Amino acid sequence: MTDYLLLRLDGPLQAWGGVALDTRRPTLPFPTRSGLAGLLASALGWRYRDGEQTTALQDALRFAVRQDRAPLRIDDFQSVDLGRETRGWTRWGVEKRGGAFATETHLLDKEYLAGASFLVAMTLRENAPVGLDEIEDALKHPARPLFLGRKGCPPALPILAARIAASSPYDALRYPDLPQLPDDPPFTCWYEPGDGPDPASQLQMIRVSDRRDFVADRFSGERWLIQGEVEPDVEGEGRTT
Repeated sequence: MTDYLLLRLDGPLQAWGGVALDTRRPTLPFPTRSGLAGLLASALGWRYRDGEQTTALQDALRFAVRQDRAPLRIDDFQSVDLGRETRGWTRWGVEKRGGAFATETHLLDKEYLAGASFLVAMTLRENAPVGLDEIEDALKHPARPLFLGRKGCPPALPILAARIAASSPYDALRYPDLPQLPDDPPFTCWYEPGDGPDPASQLQMIRVSDRRDFVADRFSGERWLIQGEVEPDVEGEGRTT
């Protein structure tokens, strides 16, 4: 049995970015490896440019995702002209000016998941730069505000839901609803091959580009996932808290 942290990712808007296409900023339909790494790095107080340790944390993540409430996909068309003298604030509370939108008008088409709720079961591999206890403490008392993928997507509920022991990420997803949600099981879920039931057909295998090189600030790798279904274990069989 392995310890898993259960994360409740629930909010009005979420955006788990995939590879950007010109001015198009899409979102994948579930929390991503790079997005979770960024969220945890913020909770730990790491700066975004602490790229090597954030990338190491990302590569050490072992997790699966359960969709408890299906989202509505929405698009937000934005035009931005901040100007060279415009000042803003980062999530660290540091004043800044300029940046990518310092001159001219920039158009962006951003996609969001509205009204979604996910349960993420995560643990760490042996090569992680931090321990699970440290991450648990950071999620209870985050060093900086946390967002669900993008700034402007705050969580509606505390992110840390529970800590349990389970035999695999998929089995950890069988934890009951936290809180009870309107969708009826079985729930859609995503997990890596070997972390749950084998796919019934190749149609359940999907390839995603969600690994980020935080040093180069670029996506840099693909992986295979299984999209399946999972029933919550309401009776609590086969797991411990």
